[in-house]
Amino acid sequence: MKDILLIFLFLGIITTALLITEYIAKSRKSLQELSRKSLHIISCLLAAISPWIIEYRHLCYTAFFMTIATLVLLKFNLLRGIDSHQRKSWGIFFLSLAYLALILFLENHKWIITVSLVILALADSFAALTGSYFSKKYFNLSSDKKSIPGSIVFFLTTTIILTSFYVVGYNTVIVYSAVAELKYFILFAVMASVILTVFEAISSKGFDNFSVPIITAVLLYTLVQSGGHELIISFSSGMLLAGAVAFISYKVRFLTLSGAFATFLLAGFIFGYGGWKWSLPILTFFVLSSLLSKIRKGINEKVETYFEKTSVRDHMQVFANGGLGGILVIINQIAPNELFYYMYIASLAAVCADTWATEIGTLIKTRTYNILNFRITEQGISGGISALGTFGGLLGAFVISLSGFFWIQADTLNYFLLIILSGLFGTSFDSFLGATIQIQYKCKLCSKITEKENHCGQKSIPFKGYEWINNDIVNLLSGAAGIFMITILSGLL
Repeated sequence: MKDILLIFLFLGIITTALLITEYIAKSRKSLQELSRKSLHIISCLLAAISPWIIEYRHLCYTAFFMTIATLVLLKFNLLRGIDSHQRKSWGIFFLSLAYLALILFLENHKWIITVSLVILALADSFAALTGSYFSKKYFNLSSDKKSIPGSIVFFLTTTIILTSFYVVGYNTVIVYSAVAELKYFILFAVMASVILTVFEAISSKGFDNFSVPIITAVLLYTLVQSGGHELIISFSSGMLLAGAVAFISYKVRFLTLSGAFATFLLAGFIFGYGGWKWSLPILTFFVLSSLLSKIRKGINEKVETYFEKTSVRDHMQVFANGGLGGILVIINQIAPNELFYYMYIASLAAVCADTWATEIGTLIKTRTYNILNFRITEQGISGGISALGTFGGLLGAFVISLSGFFWIQADTLNYFLLIILSGLFGTSFDSFLGATIQIQYKCKLCSKITEKENHCGQKSIPFKGYEWINNDIVNLLSGAAGIFMITILSGLL
């Protein structure tokens, strides 16, 4: 009964705060950002203390209910941003989803939940307020504007919070007991703060309400699980290498600025947790695919009029191609299993096969067929396949399988056959989606079918498919198809 009363008390406090901040925001336009972040701080801090005073199962029910309720309210346009009645506020849904995930997976690590949500409450709010009231210069790594002073405040606040919890809780059993020396933990706090600052800067539409607490929890959990400072040194080295790769790739125009930040994050986790075993395959994919894209563009630039994205990859392309691999290396760090490595190689084989099928298949003019009915179609249109492109996909899958060969424990022939098969399945699935449900547009002026929302200087007309299923989503599903295939065939490894 006490727990139920506490839950209703918390909900009552949040509702009251919502009404007050909404009233202030409407009355004083200059206080809109302060009102919005005041509500954010109150909600996050209440969530941070809840595991310590409310029974676990009641928290699970509440978190699940809040996640479903906010999703339904958003579906029917009943939740709006406090600063705009024309903008959906996805932040509250992502916060509920993050809280649900933390409660479900960290029952025995309440302090990690608390630290993660305190960072979201304070660092995120202080950064937004700094950017809103003390800065006029913004940068756009995503669809949201962020400020350099705000990002600096986010970094400093996060570092202070992490270090403060270490100092306060060092002599307790539950807080940072795996890290013996303060100097190593300060290194971890700085490294984690850099990672979280970049995640916050690159997130948009309220997604930082999910990414910041979840990534904080992952970093803290793996730190404690490692049982010492070796992981901190390894991860720090991985982040430095990732930073160098991202910087060089941006300078040589392999990546946009947002793509460079995304590569820093993704490669940092893979290099830091996986070592060369996990790093070499993704480096092979990234470097060779980027070079191939440059070569193809120099030979046949005209075909790019059909593609949604250019050969210079942005953050969405980076996460679409390598995001599943980043998740797998984190899962393997928490619960090591050799199958995760094969799934990782298979996902990269799929996206590499798809990339190489496109780049090699469009190097020269060649006959292209629709994958559904094998009728001749325009080269470069989604869903098209060719003999040259199929060879390119086969070569891409083989190169990735070769890059992971040095660490395999399975039969060599089976390994190569199954990885290549998974890669080809992934790129075939990509073509199938491209021919069926991927969004395609028709240009108003030249009548070409394209993936571009704007063509010939005008907004294109949706021709077929679903608008939310763009090229990035299809690439993500292609990697997932490779994982699915190797999982089904894993008994043969």
